[in-house]
Amino acid sequence: MSDHLTQDRRDFIERKLSAEGSVKASELIELFSVSSETIRKDFLYLERKGVAKKTYGGAVSSHTMFEPSFKEKSVKALDEKTRIAAKTLERIENGMSLILDGGSTVFALARALAIKKDLTVFTNGLKAAQILDEFGITTYVLGGMVRHNSNSIVGSWAMRSLAEIRVDMAILGTSGFFDRPGPCVENFFEADLKRAMIRAGNRVLVLGDASKSTTQAVIEFAKWQEIDEFITDSRIDGKILEIIRQSTDVSVV
Repeated sequence: MSDHLTQDRRDFIERKLSAEGSVKASELIELFSVSSETIRKDFLYLERKGVAKKTYGGAVSSHTMFEPSFKEKSVKALDEKTRIAAKTLERIENGMSLILDGGSTVFALARALAIKKDLTVFTNGLKAAQILDEFGITTYVLGGMVRHNSNSIVGSWAMRSLAEIRVDMAILGTSGFFDRPGPCVENFFEADLKRAMIRAGNRVLVLGDASKSTTQAVIEFAKWQEIDEFITDSRIDGKILEIIRQSTDVSVV
């Protein structure tokens, strides 16, 4: 096989790892009609490049390996997330329509929505949908593929659903934004979905505790000027806060 075809195959594997977090060797063998040894060499090449880690039966994205699970995220900075949720609740009026993403800080808000009436909520967060339903809130779950690390739904079905709606407020989380001009996330699918959520919201809020300002994430899903308000906690560095305030409203709890 030519060097050109080899590089095309490796580029495809790298893109698939970025988008989905993992690949199976058996699927690649069938797709490209190559031997298991060829795919093994591809994995080793991508491992040396620093973008993949070979596993039994396939490979995972090096970045995905370091992304915390939803459970790990949800127990970090609990007091701060609770205060951020309480501040966000002040912006929500009875009868509103909302989009909530699958982030752990946004989940803290979902748990606080019980005191509101006549809400309509669209969400890709599985745990958020469950608790909203328990509150008797009219809840629509976006369809698609479940992403384990974020416990959320992503993909083209969810994107098509968002293209059909317009809500009063879209409320999103962020994985981090260290040294970036806008909030970021770890996965291409989630970034695309957040962009669609922004387009569907008349007003857009991003929630993130102060640790996100010192955390790197790969994919920027918006510039701060596309966001109407950023809500964070008082541990955030003042210089970072002032930079963000040049582009959007900021509330600190």
